[in-house]
Amino acid sequence: VLWFDYIFCTNIAYIIVRPPFWAYGMSMETMSVNYKSLYLKYLAAIFLMLSLWLGSSSTLLAATLYWTEGGFSSGVIKRAPLSNLGNSETISSTSDASTVMAIDSGSGQLYWTGNDVLRRSNLDGSSVDVLSNGFGFSEGIAINTNSNSMYWTTWGGTIQKASLEGSNQQTIFTDTQQLFGLAIDTTYGYLYWAADDTGIYRSRLDGSNVQYVVDGGIEPLGITLDVNRGKMYWADWQGQSVWRANMDGTGVERLYNTASGFPIGITLDLLTDKLYWSEWGSNNIMRANLDGTSVETLHQTTNGPWGLAVVTPVPIPAAVWLFGSGLIGLIGLSRRKKK
Repeated sequence: VLWFDYIFCTNIAYIIVRPPFWAYGMSMETMSVNYKSLYLKYLAAIFLMLSLWLGSSSTLLAATLYWTEGGFSSGVIKRAPLSNLGNSETISSTSDASTVMAIDSGSGQLYWTGNDVLRRSNLDGSSVDVLSNGFGFSEGIAINTNSNSMYWTTWGGTIQKASLEGSNQQTIFTDTQQLFGLAIDTTYGYLYWAADDTGIYRSRLDGSNVQYVVDGGIEPLGITLDVNRGKMYWADWQGQSVWRANMDGTGVERLYNTASGFPIGITLDLLTDKLYWSEWGSNNIMRANLDGTSVETLHQTTNGPWGLAVVTPVPIPAAVWLFGSGLIGLIGLSRRKKK
């Protein structure tokens, strides 16, 4: 593959080096053979190193972590590159609580809710729109870009649904207890949520066929899904722990336990296979592998952190880049020989 890539780079160098010689009334054919070969190899080496860097880089842009702070008293949303969470910026600040968020990376939109208001903005916090209000306190939100819809839970025991523009709002499920974290499985068409009776439930996307899935511990709050692996993860606030199970409720595992904080928000970065959660008490943002190993404290916030979301650019796999560029190089070489 590296040899193919060298051929590709040689062809790029050949293409780039020709115009300057034409400008001086020369051609590649009139150059000294040794000089031409040396010049092409020099340029080819530069392009080869560039392509290797692009191909082996996991991402071309820094991944960004978003989180809410302030608890019940205020609403602050911050973001920072994962490589330097201390270098954060506040992108939103309101007098009402901001608890949880959902991000549509494709359209560059951030959706968040908290105390009685659901808002939308650009990822930098600009162009804020109020999409809904008057529903009480909320700790769960999820979006479905395939159907242009969003869902959120309320302490009043309801699950609300509306379009991503806030229209056609409707109540699709009503319970007699508070509902907390919410996650969506768009592949198989399910909503998952945590409830005040410590249970984790699921239903179809229209709120029908409600099923009790698993006991979430003492007080499960945040919940997130890894649909491809068939796993769900949740934060048990009062149990001071993080758990996971199969999406049918079997195979329950406690991944983390602490005496210094109360896990509340939780999210996954499936491009890097990492689990993130926030803790009240310690005010920490934590990270671990998906199986709970290699736990680390990433950042200590000023106030209690709540909702979390990770935006990770799509990586360029090394093998795809190198093989693809090498293939193009071989095609270019064959065409040059024909000429």
